[in-house]
Amino acid sequence: MTFDIILLLIIVSAALVLFVSGWLRVDLVGLMVLSALALSGLVTAREALDGFSSPAVVTVWAMFILSAGLTRTGIAQLLGQPLQGFAKSSEIVLTAALMVSASLLSALINTVTVAAILLPAVMEVARRSGRPPGRLLMPLAMGCLLGGPFTGISTPPNILATDALRAAGLRPFGLFEFTPITAALVAAGILFMLFIGRHLLPQKQKTADSGAGQSADASYKLETHIFTTRIPSGSALDGHSLAESRLGSALYLTVVALKRKGALMLAPGPDKILQADDILIVHGRQDHLKRFHGSQHLQVESGQTIDALIKNHLSMGEAVVSEDSPMLEKTLEEIGLRRTHQVHVLALHDSTGKKIQDVKQRRLAKGDRLLLEGEKDALEILESQGFLTQMRFVKPDEANTMAESHNQMLPVRVPAGSVLAGHDLVESRLGGAFGLTVVGILREDNVLWMPQPQEIIQPEDVLILQGSPRDLEVLEGLQELTIKEQAPGLTADLESQQIGVTEVLLSPRTTLAGRTLADLMFREHYGISVLAIWRKGRAYRSGLQYMPLQFGDALLVYGSRRNLELVARDRNFIILDKTAARAPRLEKAHAATIIMLAVLVSAIAGIAPIAIAALTGATLMVLFGCLSMEEAYQAIEWKVVFLIASMLPLGAAIENTGAAQLGASALVSAAGDMGPRWVVAALFSVTVIGTQVIPTAALVVLMAPVALNAAASLGISPHLLMMTVAIAASSSFASPLSHPAHLLVMGPGGYKFMDYVKVGAPLTLVSLIVSVVVLPVLWPPY
Repeated sequence: MTFDIILLLIIVSAALVLFVSGWLRVDLVGLMVLSALALSGLVTAREALDGFSSPAVVTVWAMFILSAGLTRTGIAQLLGQPLQGFAKSSEIVLTAALMVSASLLSALINTVTVAAILLPAVMEVARRSGRPPGRLLMPLAMGCLLGGPFTGISTPPNILATDALRAAGLRPFGLFEFTPITAALVAAGILFMLFIGRHLLPQKQKTADSGAGQSADASYKLETHIFTTRIPSGSALDGHSLAESRLGSALYLTVVALKRKGALMLAPGPDKILQADDILIVHGRQDHLKRFHGSQHLQVESGQTIDALIKNHLSMGEAVVSEDSPMLEKTLEEIGLRRTHQVHVLALHDSTGKKIQDVKQRRLAKGDRLLLEGEKDALEILESQGFLTQMRFVKPDEANTMAESHNQMLPVRVPAGSVLAGHDLVESRLGGAFGLTVVGILREDNVLWMPQPQEIIQPEDVLILQGSPRDLEVLEGLQELTIKEQAPGLTADLESQQIGVTEVLLSPRTTLAGRTLADLMFREHYGISVLAIWRKGRAYRSGLQYMPLQFGDALLVYGSRRNLELVARDRNFIILDKTAARAPRLEKAHAATIIMLAVLVSAIAGIAPIAIAALTGATLMVLFGCLSMEEAYQAIEWKVVFLIASMLPLGAAIENTGAAQLGASALVSAAGDMGPRWVVAALFSVTVIGTQVIPTAALVVLMAPVALNAAASLGISPHLLMMTVAIAASSSFASPLSHPAHLLVMGPGGYKFMDYVKVGAPLTLVSLIVSVVVLPVLWPPY
């Protein structure tokens, strides 16, 4: 054994120790190997740097960009859409579907490309199924590798093995001669992963980057506050919009999704019309819904019991704001007519007669006309004290015309045990939230007209509510709603490429501190919902519209990613998860599809080498706007690129020192007298061990002469041994360094070096056994 071989073994052994131990980053270890090989003279300076211009390296980083282009334009999710149907299946079914899909696609598409295309889809399946990505990504990589050799042009080892036969003057392999052995390996490999391999996978996610959605779920406990309710047949809510249902304003519930006839609609807008049998997925506190359920907390009484009382005690009048009124330039909320004078404002018109829609925010001006309701004495006092002038009493029909509504009275009883008992009118949410007004409380034989907001509701009180027929219908409809489900996994269905959830912080430069979401008209302006506000270590979910914002607040928001982009561009806010605020460029989907197909066709047809085709495709992805240049740079896993580029010169060192030929010749010679199957086993073992540290293309080049010479000297079919080399070179399962597909899923899956050894070594043994049994049958030795 020469000094060069001993030195090479020392470098390789040290690298393997560092890889297995995980003491240093794998890309740093690769750079150390590269430096050692160059400084020791085992490779020339040119050979040491050739890895960075290697077609394999260019292909890998170009594939990262192509994959990002497919992801940003929504194509990746479309390709992986069939897998989404298995998200709720058992792990064994999901793993089988994933590996079958990956292996079949690898028969037509480059293995690394398949892994890159399916990676986003598998991450989505993992999120929807509630499983750590590490439970699915290694089966993805293994499925890609198992199915890679299906055809004569689907992997570099197959192409090189065919060329080696042709160069030796022998019949080359046909396009589909690899298919039978590959099919056997795929079947055996999937069975192994289903019944043994998946139990060797990490049980928990190890990567620190688990996604904003998971961290938000942990902090805000979304899972415990998501539940479903169904709109029953004949419900009064049927035909009403979500805004009219008052689920948000009255019950502090946010409808995050709506399921209708099996179709799930995420983040429905406030104008979405509800239908009977709709299933609403809502976020909030269950007790707010229970508060209005059935007759347990509110019982509708007959209207005849209050007709006479209302006729004898309540009056309606119209009056004008005078030029010296103390109400000028003030809002009705600031004036507090209900609080100070027991008078309710039904409508407000300006001096031209135009109805003011936003009554609360309007600052009163001279000539404004108010339509008021209250006891006659209270209305007359307003005029006598100079608040209003020209008071004119009107009848109910005329008042309804002036208010452009048809208000009705509805008496509801608060039974003993109701959750409303013991709370004031503000806490009851019957007022502004429902658009209803409590004009009176019938308590025993007494009536309290225009009660104060702080009036405490007592058991057996009869609340006299005033509102439009639609508002009263909504109250009755909410009483029919019941909680149907609070099952784990509901949150997994609430995100998609178009819809997301993320945290938003108030920026240091914000001008919004002290203002409420209602003041900002946040939902109307940005088109997204605020599910919770995180303040001083706890999450608030109720009354968010009326909570003044403070520095340090974090808002959990949900809605269209395009609308999240609007928030991200607002200097008042800081988006924590930038990816959540990136909407897919669906309008570029056709361009991305054409580019990817052109790359694949040109590579398969031999129009251009895969590296050139991929590089050109990556350039076109940016040129046609599927990606920006910054996004292209961000898409590249530079750790993977540096690792592969640094390790490629190791193949040159092994070839230069003669270590590969020496070891392989010795093993084949030792097994030659034991029969063809032992020769197959020995050749397979040497080749598959080499794949763990040597690029497969270089390994096939090294092993092809050994296999052909052994076949000639032993009188064994050269096709049998060349097929053994090709299949063994593609059985690179036991090391993350053995194939770019492994490196592609290593980070997202949170895998360590030993995870690949635990799963890959037994799978390699399965591949060895199948090859030893099947190959001599397909290609008889003699």
